[in-house]
Amino acid sequence: MTLNICGNSHTRALRAGMQILEDSVAEEVVVFPLGTADNEAEPFSTIENGRVVLTNDRFRTKLQKNFGFSSFGPADRWGICLGTHNYRMMRSEAWLRAAPAWLGIPGMQPVPEAAFAQMVAADQRHIRAFFDQLLQTGVRPFVISAPWPVRSHPIMTETGVRPEIIRAIDVKARALFAAWLAERHIDLILPPKEAADEEGFLRPRFAKGGDDHYHGNPRYGRLMMKKVLESQRVAVAA
Repeated sequence: MTLNICGNSHTRALRAGMQILEDSVAEEVVVFPLGTADNEAEPFSTIENGRVVLTNDRFRTKLQKNFGFSSFGPADRWGICLGTHNYRMMRSEAWLRAAPAWLGIPGMQPVPEAAFAQMVAADQRHIRAFFDQLLQTGVRPFVISAPWPVRSHPIMTETGVRPEIIRAIDVKARALFAAWLAERHIDLILPPKEAADEEGFLRPRFAKGGDDHYHGNPRYGRLMMKKVLESQRVAVAA
């Protein structure tokens, strides 16, 4: 059965990595992005005639063009890269004055864990609705994480938010999403540990670089796709 992988713009690195690996993989693996993470901020899916369809025009068009599907069916095998693009919460100047309470940073407005959990749930509400819809219609996907945060992001290098705050936001948000998925028996594949530096940020050699402070490069995509394929028991020749 074909393994289909889609999602936000972080899927581009996965596609590039798969193109490097494809000659060493016997099974068919189709990887294409549907659009950018900005599209996740509004409802983008619903259930029609017992199947999940995408209501976002860009997402719907890309699904049809690249996969040949107009909906998600229970007979199909899906990996979805959505839900761990935490920059929407990170890139706020409020973090110059506030910090997650569990860090205990003196002089900063503490954000309690319960309040932070509500922030994460609000940010992910349309993504979570999409996964619940898939489960309701008999589709059991697995989820592919976005890369670790990029240390060169302007929220740190220009605005001046402390890196440990950005890292704490990302770690806690991923953990909360992982717990939500686990309650539904959906697997979350995190980035390889070797892709992170000592502070937990994406190593520069795996980052796209230049003016892009969000995405991994083809080297990262290859590393991540090897982990994805291994998790799905897809053999990769040496």
